[in-house]
Amino acid sequence: MATRRVGRLPDDLTSFVGRRGAITQVKRLLSTSRLVTLTGVAGVGKSRLATRVARDLRRAFPDGIWLVELAKVPARNHLARVLLATLGLRDRPALSAEDLLAEQLADKRMLIVLDGCEHLLEECGPLVGGLLAAAPEVRVLVTSRAPLAIAGEQVWPVPPMVMPRLDRYGHVVQRATGYEALELFADRASAVVPGFAVGPENEALVVRLCQQLDGLPLAIELAAVWMRSLSVEEILDRLADRYRLLTLGDRNAVPHHRTLRAAIEWSFDLCSPTEQALWARLSVFASSFDLDAAEAVCVGDGVSTEDVLVGVAGLVEKSVLTKEDQHDAPTRYRLLKTIQEYGRERLGGGAKELVLRRRHRDHFLLLAEHIDAEWLGPNQAEWLTRLLQDRANLRAALDFCRTESGEGHEGLRMAAALRFFWMAGGLLREGRYWLDEALQVSSGPSLQRARALAVNSLVTGLQGDTDTANGLLAEAREVATQVKADSVTASIAHLAGTIAMLRNEHARAATWFTEALDRDDMPRHDGLALLSLPKLALVTAFRGDYGRAVELCEQCREICEEHGEQWGRGWAEMVLGLVRWRQGDFPAALVHLHECLRIKHLFSDLTGILLAIELESWVAAAQQHPARAARLTSAVAHLWKPLGSYLFGIERYFAWHAETEARIRNSLPTPELRAARRQGAEDTVEELIRFALGEREPAQTADTPARLTPREQEVAQLVAQGLSNRQIAEQLVISKRTSDSHIEHILAKLGVTSRAQIAVWVAERS
Repeated sequence: MATRRVGRLPDDLTSFVGRRGAITQVKRLLSTSRLVTLTGVAGVGKSRLATRVARDLRRAFPDGIWLVELAKVPARNHLARVLLATLGLRDRPALSAEDLLAEQLADKRMLIVLDGCEHLLEECGPLVGGLLAAAPEVRVLVTSRAPLAIAGEQVWPVPPMVMPRLDRYGHVVQRATGYEALELFADRASAVVPGFAVGPENEALVVRLCQQLDGLPLAIELAAVWMRSLSVEEILDRLADRYRLLTLGDRNAVPHHRTLRAAIEWSFDLCSPTEQALWARLSVFASSFDLDAAEAVCVGDGVSTEDVLVGVAGLVEKSVLTKEDQHDAPTRYRLLKTIQEYGRERLGGGAKELVLRRRHRDHFLLLAEHIDAEWLGPNQAEWLTRLLQDRANLRAALDFCRTESGEGHEGLRMAAALRFFWMAGGLLREGRYWLDEALQVSSGPSLQRARALAVNSLVTGLQGDTDTANGLLAEAREVATQVKADSVTASIAHLAGTIAMLRNEHARAATWFTEALDRDDMPRHDGLALLSLPKLALVTAFRGDYGRAVELCEQCREICEEHGEQWGRGWAEMVLGLVRWRQGDFPAALVHLHECLRIKHLFSDLTGILLAIELESWVAAAQQHPARAARLTSAVAHLWKPLGSYLFGIERYFAWHAETEARIRNSLPTPELRAARRQGAEDTVEELIRFALGEREPAQTADTPARLTPREQEVAQLVAQGLSNRQIAEQLVISKRTSDSHIEHILAKLGVTSRAQIAVWVAERS
């Protein structure tokens, strides 16, 4: 016999896709708290999640699950009487609605879902507080773009749907199956195009589409409707004006759920005038930002520093701004693309937007110059992380200098000041692009042009284009002499030595590096001059003078230790590894190469990572581990392809590589050789690093689209339990920095931005 339904909870008209981890998390909260509020940006799926959780909990509430839809209830309405009517309770005029609710619900065991409370917060808070006090077995699940802010409330921000990441070349980093954003798009698209599925031929396009839509279910569903008449690629091409495109919503839905514009406008109208102004101004940021950046850009024209502080807090509370976990670093905030584009539209362009974009550029120009001046110090990894976090903002600032009349001079300053970002961050191709653009826009002789030419000569040379690099260096020397740019003139010897080394003119390179080191103080005060030591050590090792090479590397390590410097020390460790390999001390060689690899990994310095692993393959072959060597060399060759000249075009490296390849071929049967090479060609950078360092790889299952190491899985479990980074470090007996690094890797692998999303991932697999 069918069980009689008690309550008021309509059935879904479309299938519910994904959110397994979120459902588990919300159920856990409801098991320990009587009031749970789901918050989140417009269109993130709060209502669907709440009703799905409620539906799963029917058996736990004998007096029913009751959905109270508040979106159409006007503000300052008598909310208690709305609840009376919706819950089917008797209304007696002699008693207040609040008293009637308390009286008739006092002995009930029910779950009330209050859906869409954001415009009724002042009425909802006191009413819910009184109801929970009077009815001890009643629980309330709220959806709202802001919390009720009353005692006992558990707030759970609903994150966007999980998506796989794309690498810098547009390839899916992890296989796309099991990601809820893609599952939702495929489900809704197949409803209008029978047989549609996400597969190898279209998954990168679908991932890009879902990323552009911020993983918001409403936006994904609205986009999928267009599959009736457009392809995925055509939808992507038309997303520049998403508010005109994403309009074919459910006509049966409440007005602010029918189109994307209506959903965002509803949020905008709920903001105060100051919050609305701040929303518009913050739209000039191309990615996340911290409070200092927000103040630098937004203060002025009637907006004070205090307005920014209070306004940012208000926009976070209203789920307009997303607060990102930063592990004891300054908190960062992000406008989803959908929110940002609406704010830019409200900004209106013209002179007002130009002023804000110039302030934005000035802030990141000063940041780049500050990091450049402070590079030779203990904060290199943190500085590089900061620049990588602001990579989109840096691009936007450089693009402003390139496209806006009269701003080219600052473009030269900025592109040159980012020299260590281009080199240490493995961004040589991008660095050359921006330096070329800046030099083309601003052509007059100046200190800034001399610096940009010098930096571009180094970046271009490292890419293997040494003829162009020589020309740029000659022009840099000429302009520096003309404008008396002594700092640029002082760097010429190091740059000339580097280009000579890359041209395999090692004797000439040694002369230049020796000249660069003639001033003993230079390596101790300039991060670029410091690199003359390991580079001179390298060309010295090429000549077989291993003792002198070791002396130079030890001198470099001593200076690095004095300053707390790491990136330059990584190069010294690499040369020491090469020297010990040539001397036949293979264990010592691996110690140095692994230390180099860990440092380069800390910086995401891809060319440094791959060169260290290439050298390790030579050691592996010498140790009679041909299969290991074959996998390492195959992976390096595959991953180096988009970076420029293989092994920097250095002929001595090519000769040692060829010797290693010969050893491998002579030691391995053909089937084993093919298997090792195939494995190497399939390795991601992270997989290759783990293999090179001897770290275990976790087993892959069909339900695990992202591969975490066993240690990362352990850290993720502790994050889900609510432990801070410091508490995780104490529990696992590791350093705080190691804990931070594990969590950064977990966020990157899962393609998420918050600890709450890590908790969801864990819950899905528990």
